[in-house]
Amino acid sequence: MYKMKTHKKPLNFYFSEYETLIAQHIHMMKNESMPDLAAMTRESDLAFIQLKQNLNNFVENNDTSDDGLPILAEYKTRLTSIIAVSEELSGIIENYRNHIKTSLKKMQQGKTALHGYKTAIMNY
Repeated sequence: MYKMKTHKKPLNFYFSEYETLIAQHIHMMKNESMPDLAAMTRESDLAFIQLKQNLNNFVENNDTSDDGLPILAEYKTRLTSIIAVSEELSGIIENYRNHIKTSLKKMQQGKTALHGYKTAIMNY
């Protein structure tokens, strides 16, 4: 299995990077008429992988006894927040996809109607 090379940045950097990225994606979904979902997915997947790997490295290499509990509690809180905001983004994306599906269906119905009119005029 391919393992990404991790950098010697503090774990808070990866939390902040992922949180900022999700906020940017929510902003894009709300304000752009045709957001690039594929690019957004690639960006968030990469940021999530980096966060996950660095969080795993932190747990493996640091004190997780009673002395380390406050920092672990902070990270748990941040992860809970990330999950909530990610669910919000997922809902926005789902609504966008449903809007696109509805629009495409209406366009197809219009195309069918125009074809029917064209056929009717040609047969007249």
